[in-house]
Amino acid sequence: MATNNTSIAIFRRTDSTLHINRVEGYFWCSLFILEAIIIVVLNMFTIIVFTKDRHVRKHSTYLLINLSSADMGVGGLAIPTAIFRRGNTYGLWKVEMTPAWFISTYGVDTLFFACSLLLLVSLSIERLHATSNPMRHRSLTALAYKIWMSFVWVACVIYASVIALLLFYDTLGLHIWYIQASCVFLLLLILTFSYCAIFVTVRCSKQVQHSHRGKARRERKLTTTLFIVSLVSLSVWIPYVLFTFLESHVSRQFSPAVILNARGVCEVLFYANSFLNPILYTIKMPHFRKASVNLITVFCQTKLAETELCKF
Repeated sequence: MATNNTSIAIFRRTDSTLHINRVEGYFWCSLFILEAIIIVVLNMFTIIVFTKDRHVRKHSTYLLINLSSADMGVGGLAIPTAIFRRGNTYGLWKVEMTPAWFISTYGVDTLFFACSLLLLVSLSIERLHATSNPMRHRSLTALAYKIWMSFVWVACVIYASVIALLLFYDTLGLHIWYIQASCVFLLLLILTFSYCAIFVTVRCSKQVQHSHRGKARRERKLTTTLFIVSLVSLSVWIPYVLFTFLESHVSRQFSPAVILNARGVCEVLFYANSFLNPILYTIKMPHFRKASVNLITVFCQTKLAETELCKF
């Protein structure tokens, strides 16, 4: 086993900030805990709505369900590991972590963040295909979507494993952060290009036939919703990418405390992306909104009935 001193140094760049007021540590950890709870609850609710109500269950829904699952992983696993590391940094608790354990927590983060971003890119490509080749898109089967989703998860597991191994054996040193940020930047470029292509396709397309206008309108609304979802994701990921590229330079000009807080802001932003998606579905998708209200109503009525039965 390699000692990977460089890699561990990368993770513990902010150990010198242990003298910082611990109130800051409690603030960041409390904020992350709140985000984690909101992410898990909203995405779990989203999955239930998509799987229970047949009116919102389409082939594209497979992508949205998997996106919500990845976001649940962010809230349920990735954020807790980040809280643990940050609490250690601020001295809220002092748990000695082995190199393998420390890097494993980062591998969990990488898996779910990569999967969430890759699924957003998949959504943009799927919408581009639906817009540019509507007839061929309608012929896609549920099996094709399931294979696609399986490929995304397997690819992300392989990617996270490779990153964790490179960190553990200290193969690339500091360069690994630039490689990761470059991969994220490339995916964001694909995301942007896909929606630019969709915009051009919609603007330049001929008038749809009267018999397909209703379906085309619904497709356009779904595309608009997913465009907004992706635009929000683009906005919250960009600060992370910029910070990763610039951190080594700005760290020479600012104190470790400032850098740690700046990293905290970037983390809060891209964690927020995982709970903004369900909110956008509710606002922009009428069928999802109606299904959500129906599910909540049925749940409340069931609980009320159970309460009444308990009285007798």
